Amino acid sequence: MLASEPVARHSAFVPFPADVPTLTDGVVTLRAHRPSDAPRVVEQCADPLTQRWTTVPSPYDDAAAAAFLGDVVPYAWASATAAYFAIEHDGRFAGTIDLRSTGVGEAEVGFGLHPDARGRGVARRALTLALDWGYAERDLAVVTWRAQVGNWASRRAAWSVGFAFGPTVPGMLDQRGERRDAWIGWLTRTDDRGPRTRWLSPPALEGGGVRLRPWRDTDGDRLVEAALDPVLRAALPRAPLPRTADEVAGYLLRVGLGAANGDRVAWCVADAATDVALGNAAVFGFEDGSAEVGFWSHPAGRGRGAMTAALGLVTAHALAGAEADGLGVRRLDLLTAATNRGARGLAERAGFTLVGVERATSPTRDGDWDDTARYELLG
Repeated sequence: MLASEPVARHSAFVPFPADVPTLTDGVVTLRAHRPSDAPRVVEQCADPLTQRWTTVPSPYDDAAAAAFLGDVVPYAWASATAAYFAIEHDGRFAGTIDLRSTGVGEAEVGFGLHPDARGRGVARRALTLALDWGYAERDLAVVTWRAQVGNWASRRAAWSVGFAFGPTVPGMLDQRGERRDAWIGWLTRTDDRGPRTRWLSPPALEGGGVRLRPWRDTDGDRLVEAALDPVLRAALPRAPLPRTADEVAGYLLRVGLGAANGDRVAWCVADAATDVALGNAAVFGFEDGSAEVGFWSHPAGRGRGAMTAALGLVTAHALAGAEADGLGVRRLDLLTAATNRGARGLAERAGFTLVGVERATSPTRDGDWDDTARYELLG
């Protein structure tokens, strides 16, 4: 997230850049902005992702960069309303990070990177430097963060340095006249500077004619088809699958948040040759080294061994240790309706052992309750 650029005045009286400290960890440097940064400021702020997720002027041109560097930044430092730093990496301007005062001992952090600096750990390093300085030199007690829902890059950077996240706030942000939902987070001076949860990004897994990969926007039609399938609806009457195209984005957002919060990792089970979605496999309910595995199949994925192969890949990954990039689970549970012979057969083919049947715990489509067969697999 890059901060919006407030209207500034009286920059002629600003002692800038002499009062701006230089901070570095040997890889990333935070320093005062320079007039020579202007071309790369324009490149960053005209970039489609910056335009999508921030409120920088649109379109962004040389005049906008000149106003930002010559007026906004110096005035912010002089008035102590915000501390803007240029991010330098590999000897060139790589973005901007700022701490905006929101009250006594409080500030909000904003940041954005030039396209060629993204995905290289630059944001995490810049955040660490800015936060250390803010807590020590500005006597901050807490720093907050917010971003439009869906800005995963910004959320992941905040997550990497220890921010805690609250609920989504509807309509919190104004994006050029449109209200957008926002994610919010906070980090206090005494908080640990590491992730509070695992970010369970689903790794690619392949074998047995299937490829397990993250769900994508382009899988929307297959998700809706699965949601409307009578067989799947009878087996999983409470499955939160999208029943219309308009619901797909919300479903994928919930999948992403489950991974980001360390609660659930889900894979699209796709045909290895065509990459067409055939079903879903997930691991969730992590507790004391145990977890639960679940799955469902699109009609096109049944009767071809696709889900058997997928369940084998998922269980192997879940039971593998961290040294093998696995989830490090020691025990997996698999629960299904006792009358679901297909799912029970799949569990047994994947090596799960039946440990018991729980009475009247699986909801049915007609509002009744079925028994639940409980299986387990030990690592």
